[in-house]
Amino acid sequence: MTVPRRSDALRNRAAIIRAAEELLVRGTTPSPARIARLTGLGQATVYRHFPDRRALLLTVARKHLELLTDAAERTAHDPAAFRVLLHAVMAYQVSMRPLVDELRRFPEPDRRGHARRLLDALRGPFDRSREAGHLRHDAVLDDVLVVLTMLQAAVDRTPDPQRAIPVLLDGLFHPEPDRVPG
Repeated sequence: MTVPRRSDALRNRAAIIRAAEELLVRGTTPSPARIARLTGLGQATVYRHFPDRRALLLTVARKHLELLTDAAERTAHDPAAFRVLLHAVMAYQVSMRPLVDELRRFPEPDRRGHARRLLDALRGPFDRSREAGHLRHDAVLDDVLVVLTMLQAAVDRTPDPQRAIPVLLDGLFHPEPDRVPG
């Protein structure tokens, strides 16, 4: 059973999450002190909502997975949506590098659970895209994890990891008719 929270507690929690996201996009791993400075809240308030960094980062990751799931549901009718959704996931991975780096250090059950939730969110769009002939015939949903691992290598080793996104996406999809070499 969950206990209803007061409206000010809900606002504080939302402010903490927004501050954590802002720090992550800036390339900084959130700490209670940094979040307190950004939000004007006390560090004790930050700790009351999130007892440790792991809890905070998992909350941020789950929030974005929920947004992805919502987007997948809104585009359920469009077989081309998978490419757009996967592109968004990849851009998120690049822009939220500190979050991804932290998630990679989490215990294996947390990492595996996060990957499974990601694939679950993409399963319907992937299947519709494959049925419509947009994907290579041999593509399977777990290839998404391979692509994201390859992107992470680019993030870690190249000056422009955004450049890797279309290159990696093109490896999953059939070439568009106007882009076929010839």
